Amino acid sequence: MSSSAAAVAQAFAPARLTMARELAGLRKRELAGLIGRTAAAVSQYELGQSRPSAATLTRCAEALDMPVGFFGVGRPQLRLDTTQAHFRSLRATTAVRRQQALAHVELLWEITDRLDQVIELPPVDLGLPLGIPHGDASRTAQTVRKAWELGTGPVVHLVRNLEARGIVVTRIPAVDAATIDAFSSALHGRPTIALSDKGNPMRRRFSVAHELGHLLLHPDPAPGSPTHERQANAFAAEFLMPAAEVRPLLPTPVSVPALKEIADGYGVSAAALLYRGKDLGVYGESTVRRTMATLTALGWRTDEPVGSDHPGEQPALLRRAVELATEHGLSLARLAADVHIGLPRLRELVGIPNPRPRLRLVH
Repeated sequence: MSSSAAAVAQAFAPARLTMARELAGLRKRELAGLIGRTAAAVSQYELGQSRPSAATLTRCAEALDMPVGFFGVGRPQLRLDTTQAHFRSLRATTAVRRQQALAHVELLWEITDRLDQVIELPPVDLGLPLGIPHGDASRTAQTVRKAWELGTGPVVHLVRNLEARGIVVTRIPAVDAATIDAFSSALHGRPTIALSDKGNPMRRRFSVAHELGHLLLHPDPAPGSPTHERQANAFAAEFLMPAAEVRPLLPTPVSVPALKEIADGYGVSAAALLYRGKDLGVYGESTVRRTMATLTALGWRTDEPVGSDHPGEQPALLRRAVELATEHGLSLARLAADVHIGLPRLRELVGIPNPRPRLRLVH
């Protein structure tokens, strides 16, 4: 048993065990089974009512794929809960999966905070101040487009535009993508939009715009609120498909090939453009139902072909920040050591491909 495990056990931070367990997507009883303790004992550790022994802490580190040093005190830690983030539905996903996604953002905050000490990340400036309601969703979208000097036409490089304005966009690893599209939070000063791999790039672009709407329209999150969701959708629709531009372009009568061509140009799905036409009074309910049946038959509800103009936008801010920090003396290994995580996890969090394939012995 290493002396470091004994030292960390004496300076144990209960919230770190909770965070690591949530990152692993484990319930307390599941972690207890992996370390040979009871669920009650794990609860006591996390509540600070007792401390794990060095041997138990070592087993925790192995079970949760974290260095033992991760569980020590002395580092700032962000704590998020469901009420502090914009989740679309509380019924569509389990509490365990939500907490896993939130823990990802918590850890990412620590990395961002450390990087901010070495290099200057872009200031948060979306054209409108955060933290106050901005009223009508469509007018807010128009104001932001004007502030960003986007002019007419599609929003090119949506993620890059957000990152240039200080918003951290991240991909959620190891989270059930079937239940989480995206979520966002502005609690910690630098807003974060977290995306899963659910859907194709067009759907993810709409999700990013949707979360931007939440950040601007809803300073007090209300997860699962139908009103908030409608407003965020209205913002995203006007931001990506301005009514004044797309209304005259919509094919009447509706034609799937023509609809698809326009949707590709604006970087949205054919279904999103169809519903935009419905909201603008161009298409009626029966037209939407009939066209959606065609899109379903084509398999486009889940796997729509992606236009060449929008092959998929990948977050790059943190990866570039890490590269710049490396040039100024903060190596990747040093950054991982500072936040007490392994290099593979750090690479995954900031979007740097792992140069070494992970091999496994097959029995």
